[in-house]
Amino acid sequence: MRDYTDEAYIHARLYAMRSRLLSFKDYASMVGNQDPDPYDKTSGAHALAEAEEALFREQISGVMALAEAIAVYTPLFISFLRQFEILNAKLILTNAFGIQAPVQWYDIGPYAVLKRGLLKEDISVQVLRTIFAGTYLSDLLEGESSYENMEARADLCAVKDLYGASLLLGPDNKSDFQNLMGRRTAVTLTALSLRLRNIYQWDEERRSACLRLFYDAFEGNLLPHVNVVEGILERHVEQVRAGSGQEPSVVDLEHHLEQQYYTWISTMFHRDFNSICCVVAYLWLLFYQIRNLFKILEGRRFGYPPEGILARIICNR
Repeated sequence: MRDYTDEAYIHARLYAMRSRLLSFKDYASMVGNQDPDPYDKTSGAHALAEAEEALFREQISGVMALAEAIAVYTPLFISFLRQFEILNAKLILTNAFGIQAPVQWYDIGPYAVLKRGLLKEDISVQVLRTIFAGTYLSDLLEGESSYENMEARADLCAVKDLYGASLLLGPDNKSDFQNLMGRRTAVTLTALSLRLRNIYQWDEERRSACLRLFYDAFEGNLLPHVNVVEGILERHVEQVRAGSGQEPSVVDLEHHLEQQYYTWISTMFHRDFNSICCVVAYLWLLFYQIRNLFKILEGRRFGYPPEGILARIICNR
């Protein structure tokens, strides 16, 4: 059933759903609870992946139910779901390159471009070009055929799909959406820059060429957001240096950027009931909640101390 409601109904539903999102206190209770995980109904090597997949389906069900409730928001909801499918694309890439990685699949139902059966096949990069052709993932295999380049281009595909969804909105919603996603894209871009420089050891020319694709995808409107995010990062680095005399790790820097974005996007939820802000903000708060719950499942499964698990949670404290 499609187009059965209006924007006010969607906003009211999301306000109700927002009130049920978990708090830091809820996460702390989960971490300290010694009862079995409610999603862990399996045993063996794939137990964790199956538990996380069940959790994901439950958490995302509300978005799936609203995806086609009103045509004006359908591209936005689908594009959000594709932020998870991008992770499926990266997993398929690791298989194509013979890289060992945990099998973690995100089932986005009828909106999926990629089928899980691809994980069972011996697929080359050339075959992937055929599979991705004509989809929002078509840019993933452009340029050089290194794994790290394709991984970066997967993030680019996610950004381009979100930006494309914004072009289908009315002027006011388009402006609000691009502001919210401009900041989100700046976080992605800055984190990617850190990985390319510090982990993959790309030189400046190669790194700049890759990052320029993100600026082009956002039609030149990204620089102000990147300046804000880079300023946040620089202040954090200075604080860490002053406090410990050491350089923060890439993991620490990415965590700080994500925490800052969470804090900012959570304030945007209540900016205007009638604007698209509450829709976008809720979707990203849910995105972080799913990641947080995965961290708790993984932490408990592998016996990490509660304080270590909670240190990696992204939320307001």
